[in-house]
Amino acid sequence: MSERAAEYVTEETWKQLFSRRRRRRCKLLAEMAAAILTGKKLLHDVVGAIAAWFVSLLGGDRIVQAFARQLATNIPLPPDTKMVAAARGLQVTGVLLCIVNGDDLTRCQCFIDLALEETKTQVKKILLAAMEDWSALAHFPAKPTAV
Repeated sequence: MSERAAEYVTEETWKQLFSRRRRRRCKLLAEMAAAILTGKKLLHDVVGAIAAWFVSLLGGDRIVQAFARQLATNIPLPPDTKMVAAARGLQVTGVLLCIVNGDDLTRCQCFIDLALEETKTQVKKILLAAMEDWSALAHFPAKPTAV
């Protein structure tokens, strides 16, 4: 993992991240990741608002403005991928910090945030498959549980 991180941060920064006072850093990393993901949404909202304003200047009615706003808000922007990658990188690093600290992962905020997002994504896929054809649910077998 540190080899991957070294591609994006200096070795000195990586070492300092895992030095003293590591316990609080997971929570800080989780907060920063959430802020980046929120910022991504705000950026989309701003682009949508600008598109609607511009369309209104050109004489577009409310429906055309709403269409322009929604279209501009939902089209992926160039920085989206980097923002998501940065947020996920912060979360993964937070999980690693918790592991190094010997913390319970069910209390690790970065792990919780990642698990919730993954769960939401998987549940959405299951629900969409169920809407199409219940036989498609066979593509989502139950994971074996430890006894």
